[in-house]
Amino acid sequence: MDALGRRGLGRGGPRVAELGLGAMDAPTSPEGLAAIRAAIAEGVEVIDTAREYAGSEALIGRALREGAPAHGLQLVSKTFSRTVHGAQYDVDRSLRTLGVERVGLYLLHDVSTPEAWEAATGAGGALEGLRAARERGLVGHVGLSSHSMEVLERAIAGGRFDAVMLEYSAFFPATAPLIDLARDRGVGVIVMRPLGGSGRASAMRGRIAAGYDGPLTPANLLRYVWSNAGVSVAIPGASRPAHVRANAAAARAWTPLDAGERRALEAEAARLY
Repeated sequence: MDALGRRGLGRGGPRVAELGLGAMDAPTSPEGLAAIRAAIAEGVEVIDTAREYAGSEALIGRALREGAPAHGLQLVSKTFSRTVHGAQYDVDRSLRTLGVERVGLYLLHDVSTPEAWEAATGAGGALEGLRAARERGLVGHVGLSSHSMEVLERAIAGGRFDAVMLEYSAFFPATAPLIDLARDRGVGVIVMRPLGGSGRASAMRGRIAAGYDGPLTPANLLRYVWSNAGVSVAIPGASRPAHVRANAAAARAWTPLDAGERRALEAEAARLY
């Protein structure tokens, strides 16, 4: 099996496979455990979860306890807490639930308003808690996820975060300048919803099964994301092994899209959805 392409997860961060796995929905699927195992078997290293994703950390922990190889694995989890003590408590709970001694990257979860930013990053905020966890060796790197362009720009430019998680796809290209900024500042970029989210991947697969032969496919959407050199890793959600393997096949075969192809894919995404 060919290895997946690898990219740096920010300045000083590890080099990781450019295909990751979003495990939020895995517990809702009877194939969720098999999907996590399939991802690890395919060479996926970044597996994303959160304290608030009911059952997700536990399912990943089960996969690891039952023998899924963990070499090179960079688990990512998140806290919704905005306080120093709450963040440290969540890190400790994540470690127990996952059954590991260290999480590669821990994020402040969905910091998407100015108020959340001030609470999480100010005195006594959750960022202090994650930094303390990093000093204790419980967390490798510290990051932030957000749906706010303003917050993301502050996080990238401020120099206090190793990585950010943001939305980016042919459906949502607006964050491209932020990815450029992150690349300039040495901040890792984890792309959530690379296939568009909101059920679009399922709708696309249904359309393709019905005979659609246009450019808007999961494989091309992943190509779109990976064609941006500032992206560290894309984490499409997948709760079925077949979808994991299809994403891995796309990762092994992809070639960059040129500017015209990217614009055409954005236009098709806007037209169909």
